[in-house]
Amino acid sequence: MARLPLVIYPDEILTRPSAEVTEIDQDIVDFIANMRETMYASNGIGLAAPQVARNIRIMTIDVDPDQGGKSFMHLINPIIVEGHGKTSYDEGCLSFPGLVAEVRRKKTIHVQGYDLSGRLLDFEADGLLAICFQHELDHLNGVTFVDRLSPVQKTLVVRDYLKRREEDEEDKQIADILRMHGVASEREAAEAGEAVLKTGVRT
Repeated sequence: MARLPLVIYPDEILTRPSAEVTEIDQDIVDFIANMRETMYASNGIGLAAPQVARNIRIMTIDVDPDQGGKSFMHLINPIIVEGHGKTSYDEGCLSFPGLVAEVRRKKTIHVQGYDLSGRLLDFEADGLLAICFQHELDHLNGVTFVDRLSPVQKTLVVRDYLKRREEDEEDKQIADILRMHGVASEREAAEAGEAVLKTGVRT
């Protein structure tokens, strides 16, 4: 098994509808194993294939990861047969690091999909499982959770998210430059600069 790199918004992979899986071969078996490892290593409770750069209809879910994998499930070519009621939940997403937004969903859903043995999975879901399943199914349809927000809210949330990502990237670049020069932090760089000024050394 291997941990896969996560696709981060606004990568266009997240906007593409995924293709159905037509054959369950060793590649799919290995891929699901890698998705599972990636989901747990990233402290996620759900992961869709597009989030690890493959536009195929596969998801992994474990809404109770503290149980050591006992509630883990994978679904191939999943669908919602029907849904009822309304609920809302503060959702996050591995493809939107640090972003949380309240999203409205169906309260209960009837789910179908297939496992690696080709066995039909047919069950009702509610609570966090229903929310997680709808979130991951959206990914398979090229929809992200911010697309579920009102147009105004989406604009504000995405703007703030992208601004924070840009600032984080700038901080990372500064840290990389400092490390190249043997300085561990900006504070150390400032202290080194003050020391140079005190000694009158010029370069």
